[in-house]
Amino acid sequence: MLRKEYDHIILLAHGSPDPLWKEPFESLYQQVSKVYGDGNVSLAYMELTSPSLEDVVAGLKGDFNTVAVLPLFLAVGRHLRHDVPKQIDALQRENLRIELLPPIGDDSLVKEAMQTVIANHLGKV
Repeated sequence: MLRKEYDHIILLAHGSPDPLWKEPFESLYQQVSKVYGDGNVSLAYMELTSPSLEDVVAGLKGDFNTVAVLPLFLAVGRHLRHDVPKQIDALQRENLRIELLPPIGDDSLVKEAMQTVIANHLGKV
């Protein structure tokens, strides 16, 4: 069961033509889908690789009314201010509401994790 009012969450990574770049996102997706189920989460890429956000939304199986897009980005930039909202607007349907969530980098837990990693490298744990 998903938290809040979402029927499905799409993890959205930026994308890269380098197949090695995708590995951390694929691994994260596999871990999350094991916990929450394949039917509750998908992984999409904004550009340069597939599946695209459009592909994932078109392939949603089930009775979904509310889908959240969780950007696996560190911050809001041009893509999250302009490109992704434009993609989402084009995908909205009468029976499907798609909501863009803040990027994962805005979450205090992610910021704390990054501070811990930096401290580990500086030897000040």
